[in-house]
Amino acid sequence: MATLDEILTQIGASNHELVEVDPVHLNHKMIQKARLGKRILSKHSQTLIVNALNQLFVLKEVEGFKPFKKTDLFPNSKDAGEHS
Repeated sequence: MATLDEILTQIGASNHELVEVDPVHLNHKMIQKARLGKRILSKHSQTLIVNALNQLFVLKEVEGFKPFKKTDLFPNSKDAGEHS
């Protein structure tokens, strides 16, 4: 299972590029927390990040792109709301 950091590094994308996909709802701090994987993000934040990542893959026209699910990036997403 790949982390957000590995995925963004693989496609050569920065935190800023991901924020630009949805600047109204995302900020650099959220992306950095998710990229480091040290803190559990809220379910809402996880959903926003996954949706933005999927849109970024479409914008970058990544070959063989298969949309990510929340559980792909956040394996503990079922528990995220309980620990927030």
